[in-house]
Amino acid sequence: MIFRAYDVRGIYGDELTEDVAMRVGAAFGTYLSGGAISLGRDTRTSGPSLERAFLEGVLGAGVDVHSYGVIPIPILGFITMRRGRRAAAYVSASHNPPEYNGIRFRTGDGYGMLYRDAGIVDIYTKGEFRSGRGSVTFEDAGRAILEYGDYAADKVDITRDLKVVLDTGNGSACGIAPVYTRAGIDVELLNATMDGMFPGRGPAPTSETLREAAEKVIRTGADFGVGFDPDADRGMVIDDKGRVLPPEKIAIIIARRRYGPGDLVIAGFDCSMILEQELERDGIRVQRERVGDVFVANRVKESGAVLGVERSGHFFIPEFQYSDDPFAMSLALAEIVSEERLSDMADEIPDYPYIQKSIRLKENADVGAVMKNLLERLADLRPDTTDGIKVVSEGHSVLIRPSNTEPLIRIYVESVKDDVKEIAGIYESMILSAMRGGN
Repeated sequence: MIFRAYDVRGIYGDELTEDVAMRVGAAFGTYLSGGAISLGRDTRTSGPSLERAFLEGVLGAGVDVHSYGVIPIPILGFITMRRGRRAAAYVSASHNPPEYNGIRFRTGDGYGMLYRDAGIVDIYTKGEFRSGRGSVTFEDAGRAILEYGDYAADKVDITRDLKVVLDTGNGSACGIAPVYTRAGIDVELLNATMDGMFPGRGPAPTSETLREAAEKVIRTGADFGVGFDPDADRGMVIDDKGRVLPPEKIAIIIARRRYGPGDLVIAGFDCSMILEQELERDGIRVQRERVGDVFVANRVKESGAVLGVERSGHFFIPEFQYSDDPFAMSLALAEIVSEERLSDMADEIPDYPYIQKSIRLKENADVGAVMKNLLERLADLRPDTTDGIKVVSEGHSVLIRPSNTEPLIRIYVESVKDDVKEIAGIYESMILSAMRGGN
């Protein structure tokens, strides 16, 4: 099934082909019924071919296209908003392995489109596509990055010289250095050669894959580092001691020092409970949204929040733009770090032991039946079913939910004690039993 919760995604050549991409383009163009869009992609080897096919479908539906080639998706969202275009599309499978690819959608304001609600899947399924003759204009991604850099630099005041390590992961952020240099930041790059096989450290920025970047932060005396995924909508931060910090800590630091009492932060359903415990003491409200950058982005805009965060490293700062934007996050952080050491601020915030595990579903498994079985087992604990199944006690929380992008069930366990492995083991056994249909 390539139509995921908030994008189209699958293994290239098997689930996602050029014919599928062309039909998705035709469906998207039919939904828009004219106007102009922005189009971009990450560095995946299947990107150019899928992009051409998608382009053919959109043009055939009478939509004009401004094509940027390889460009970070936050920059594409920004330039779409600035140019007043109807929408944007982006060819990428985000953090998935290189054999995957996908198609993502952005609104005219640059943030994630709820494409299912828009009816694009229904148009695709019916195959009743609009006929027209759109035009294509090939744009310069570098110029868009410079325009964004000038725009973003005006929103921060960095009071001393800073050095930042950017691990661009062989993805679309490889050319992002001007955004930081325009703000007066000295940049050290790592894995900055575009390569769709992501040979430097793989596509997902994690504590494990960012070890080389962490070592470079320490070796060069950098103030902090940031690791991006291929489409550059995620940013994982490394402090001056070489520690990859949880996104929740970064959100707390930014919220406390950039915003104030009465302001609202939107957090993904899987984020740490430390957000409420820390920010609500400062009078900053925290509300939860289901997991998924598109859902959080829409909630941030609709609620008037000043900040949004997901545990996976998505950050939303509307004063820059509504799109998830790790460049905005890291520039806002740089302003703060120019006054205070990041490691000191991070150490002010407690760490709760946390573990995430993934259980792969068997082919054609009925994930709905598995989750229903689990819900029946856990009914006495009165779980929250906003997104999956979440059980909260005085000392720990457990979230069980199907992945939106892969055939997995994920377990997220957090505790105030050092017992997360034991708790995770109990729930993992329960899930495996439910997958077998046991009681």
